[in-house]
Amino acid sequence: MNTAKLESKTTAVIDEYIRALDGYTFEQLLMKPSPEQWSVGQVYIHLWMSAKGFFFKKAEQCLTKEGAEQGKSKNWKGSLVFLMGRMPTVRVKMPAKVAVEPKQPESKEQIIAKLNEIKQLSSAYIGRIKEADPSFKTRHPIFDHLNTAEWISLCNMHFRHHQSQIQRIRQHFGWK
Repeated sequence: MNTAKLESKTTAVIDEYIRALDGYTFEQLLMKPSPEQWSVGQVYIHLWMSAKGFFFKKAEQCLTKEGAEQGKSKNWKGSLVFLMGRMPTVRVKMPAKVAVEPKQPESKEQIIAKLNEIKQLSSAYIGRIKEADPSFKTRHPIFDHLNTAEWISLCNMHFRHHQSQIQRIRQHFGWK
């Protein structure tokens, strides 16, 4: 795995999210297309929550080998995602046992701080990929078993995946 390229791609996508905040008022960040759908601000909070509480947590388990397994692999969906290098643009509903509705953000500054935190954590985890034993994997609810490098790569793909959701929200409100 080219960790320098992964770090560059991850930093770039997070920086893109931070720059995009300039195009919204805080009120716009809180607007939901419908009661069941998320606001742009909730998407941002979701990205922070999932990176820190899911992707990095699973990567850490692989690194420490606590709760990780050997002899397991991705299923065909996981293999296809990693072959394509991106998650499909279709809407994915997370299984109810792991689905959490993110809170609305408190401010743009809060969002920026959380994204910068993820950028720093990403860099730290990418730096640890070299020490990881790729045979130790933890289970993803859709893709099956992933190792440290795959979890960090999937976090990057997850950020890119949600760009289409934000675009749908923008289109709903007629924002350019």
